[in-house]
Amino acid sequence: MLDFSADDLANLFTHDAVYEFPFLAPQRSADHLDGREAIRADFSRVWGSLPAPPVTGFRDVRIYDTTDPDTVIAELEFDVVDHLSGTRFTSRSVLILRSQDGDIHHLRDYSDVLRVSKGLGRLPQLFDSLSRT
Repeated sequence: MLDFSADDLANLFTHDAVYEFPFLAPQRSADHLDGREAIRADFSRVWGSLPAPPVTGFRDVRIYDTTDPDTVIAELEFDVVDHLSGTRFTSRSVLILRSQDGDIHHLRDYSDVLRVSKGLGRLPQLFDSLSRT
Protein backbone atom coordinates (compact mmCIF):
# COMPACT_ATOMS: atom_id res chain seq x y z
CA MET A 1 0.00 0.00 0.00
CA LEU A 2 2.76 2.46 0.87
CA ASP A 3 4.82 1.47 -2.19
CA PHE A 4 1.71 1.75 -4.38
CA SER A 5 2.51 -1.56 -6.07
CA ALA A 6 -0.54 -3.40 -7.37
CA ASP A 7 1.73 -6.31 -8.30
CA ASP A 8 3.16 -6.65 -4.78
CA LEU A 9 -0.33 -6.39 -3.29
CA ALA A 10 -1.84 -8.95 -5.68
CA ASN A 11 1.02 -11.36 -5.03
CA LEU A 12 -0.10 -11.63 -1.39
CA PHE A 13 -3.30 -13.38 -2.56
CA THR A 14 -4.13 -16.89 -3.73
CA HIS A 15 -4.96 -17.22 -7.43
CA ASP A 16 -8.68 -17.65 -6.59
CA ALA A 17 -8.86 -15.07 -3.79
CA VAL A 18 -11.81 -12.78 -3.15
CA TYR A 19 -11.34 -9.14 -2.10
CA GLU A 20 -14.59 -7.58 -0.88
CA PHE A 21 -15.53 -3.94 -0.37
CA PRO A 22 -18.79 -3.99 1.66
CA PHE A 23 -18.95 -0.18 1.56
CA LEU A 24 -19.19 0.96 -2.05
CA ALA A 25 -16.44 3.38 -3.08
CA PRO A 26 -16.73 5.67 -6.10
CA GLN A 27 -13.46 4.49 -7.63
CA ARG A 28 -14.49 0.82 -7.50
CA SER A 29 -16.43 -0.76 -10.34
CA ALA A 30 -17.68 -3.64 -8.18
CA ASP A 31 -18.16 -4.56 -4.53
CA HIS A 32 -15.78 -7.52 -4.84
CA LEU A 33 -12.89 -8.76 -6.94
CA ASP A 34 -12.59 -12.42 -7.88
CA GLY A 35 -9.06 -13.76 -8.28
CA ARG A 36 -5.52 -12.46 -7.98
CA GLU A 37 -5.48 -11.06 -11.51
CA ALA A 38 -8.71 -9.11 -10.96
CA ILE A 39 -7.18 -7.67 -7.76
CA ARG A 40 -4.02 -6.73 -9.68
CA ALA A 41 -6.01 -5.14 -12.54
CA ASP A 42 -8.37 -3.18 -10.29
CA PHE A 43 -5.66 -1.76 -8.03
CA SER A 44 -3.52 -0.96 -11.10
CA ARG A 45 -6.44 0.94 -12.60
CA VAL A 46 -7.35 2.83 -9.41
CA TRP A 47 -3.79 3.59 -8.32
CA GLY A 48 -2.73 4.40 -11.88
CA SER A 49 -5.26 7.23 -11.96
CA LEU A 50 -3.60 9.00 -9.03
CA PRO A 51 -0.50 11.22 -9.17
CA ALA A 52 1.12 9.64 -6.08
CA PRO A 53 0.28 7.25 -3.24
CA PRO A 54 -2.42 8.87 -1.08
CA VAL A 55 -1.77 6.62 1.95
CA THR A 56 1.26 7.96 3.78
CA GLY A 57 1.29 5.75 6.86
CA PHE A 58 -0.48 3.33 9.16
CA ARG A 59 -0.85 3.55 12.92
CA ASP A 60 -2.74 2.18 15.85
CA VAL A 61 -2.84 -1.23 14.15
CA ARG A 62 -4.61 -3.76 16.34
CA ILE A 63 -4.76 -7.46 15.58
CA TYR A 64 -7.49 -9.51 17.25
CA ASP A 65 -7.24 -13.21 17.98
CA THR A 66 -9.90 -15.48 16.58
CA THR A 67 -10.69 -19.13 17.20
CA ASP A 68 -9.64 -19.88 13.60
CA PRO A 69 -5.83 -19.69 13.10
CA ASP A 70 -6.38 -18.85 9.41
CA THR A 71 -8.53 -15.80 10.20
CA VAL A 72 -7.15 -12.42 11.25
CA ILE A 73 -9.12 -9.32 12.19
CA ALA A 74 -7.21 -6.05 12.05
CA GLU A 75 -8.31 -2.56 13.00
CA LEU A 76 -6.15 0.36 11.91
CA GLU A 77 -5.85 4.05 11.20
CA PHE A 78 -4.17 5.36 8.08
CA ASP A 79 -2.95 8.80 7.11
CA VAL A 80 -3.94 10.11 3.68
CA VAL A 81 -2.99 13.10 1.56
CA ASP A 82 -4.87 14.43 -1.45
CA HIS A 83 -1.94 15.47 -3.65
CA LEU A 84 -4.14 17.76 -5.76
CA SER A 85 -5.47 19.89 -2.89
CA GLY A 86 -2.86 19.19 -0.21
CA THR A 87 -5.60 18.08 2.20
CA ARG A 88 -4.39 15.66 4.87
CA PHE A 89 -6.63 13.48 6.99
CA THR A 90 -6.79 10.23 8.92
CA SER A 91 -9.23 7.44 8.24
CA ARG A 92 -9.98 4.03 9.72
CA SER A 93 -10.51 0.53 8.51
CA VAL A 94 -11.32 -2.94 9.75
CA LEU A 95 -9.97 -5.84 7.72
CA ILE A 96 -11.00 -9.46 8.01
CA LEU A 97 -8.49 -11.75 6.33
CA ARG A 98 -8.61 -15.48 5.81
CA SER A 99 -5.47 -17.23 4.69
CA GLN A 100 -4.78 -20.42 2.81
CA ASP A 101 -1.28 -21.91 2.73
CA GLY A 102 0.22 -18.59 3.85
CA ASP A 103 -1.49 -16.37 1.26
CA ILE A 104 -4.63 -14.26 1.61
CA HIS A 105 -7.61 -16.20 0.32
CA HIS A 106 -10.40 -13.83 1.32
CA LEU A 107 -10.24 -10.22 2.46
CA ARG A 108 -13.16 -8.08 3.54
CA ASP A 109 -12.15 -4.40 3.65
CA TYR A 110 -14.41 -2.19 5.80
CA SER A 111 -12.72 1.14 5.05
CA ASP A 112 -14.47 4.39 5.94
CA VAL A 113 -15.47 5.25 2.38
CA LEU A 114 -17.38 8.38 3.38
CA ARG A 115 -14.38 9.91 5.18
CA VAL A 116 -11.96 8.98 2.37
CA SER A 117 -14.32 10.26 -0.34
CA LYS A 118 -14.76 13.54 1.53
CA GLY A 119 -11.01 13.93 2.11
CA LEU A 120 -10.17 13.23 -1.54
CA GLY A 121 -12.94 15.48 -2.86
CA ARG A 122 -14.92 12.54 -4.23
CA LEU A 123 -18.26 12.92 -2.46
CA PRO A 124 -20.11 13.73 -5.71
CA GLN A 125 -18.81 10.50 -7.28
CA LEU A 126 -19.76 8.54 -4.16
CA PHE A 127 -23.31 9.91 -4.16
CA ASP A 128 -23.59 9.23 -7.89
CA SER A 129 -22.40 5.63 -7.34
CA LEU A 130 -24.91 5.15 -4.55
CA SER A 131 -27.78 6.54 -6.60
CA ARG A 132 -27.05 4.03 -9.40
CA THR A 133 -27.07 0.97 -7.13
